[in-house]
Amino acid sequence: MVLEEMRPYLLQDGGNVAISEIDGPVVRLELQGACGTCPSSTQTMKMGLERKLRERIPEIQEVVQSLPDTPDLNDEQINVVLDSVRPFLQVAGGTIDVKSITGEGGLQPTITLKMEGAAASLNSVKLEIAQRLQRHFMISGLRVEWA
Repeated sequence: MVLEEMRPYLLQDGGNVAISEIDGPVVRLELQGACGTCPSSTQTMKMGLERKLRERIPEIQEVVQSLPDTPDLNDEQINVVLDSVRPFLQVAGGTIDVKSITGEGGLQPTITLKMEGAAASLNSVKLEIAQRLQRHFMISGLRVEWA
């Protein structure tokens, strides 16, 4: 199958793909793992998977990315993620709070966080928090900024 040819490339980057539905000439694919949150997921879908599928199966008219059920981008859900790192930050004498959410429903929503204390200057802590938020929301263009 065509997807089996593409799968090794996706797996190499920590991702995968699955067919979620075939509705006549429309194929719905779900990008999984790292591919689901990758900023290049749209390009992977259109330039890679869709192109290969349409080359092999000309009857396919459209390939659509199917997104898994994900939580809404709001303060409550952001705090679900932040609550998992707050104990570590408290031990280090720090705090973290949501300052703002902008661009909800757009191509690049942005979460702005404010972190204070000793851990606030550690890029590794910021990177871990950003990755947890991206995994939680599964929004490919999600940006995390720091105030």
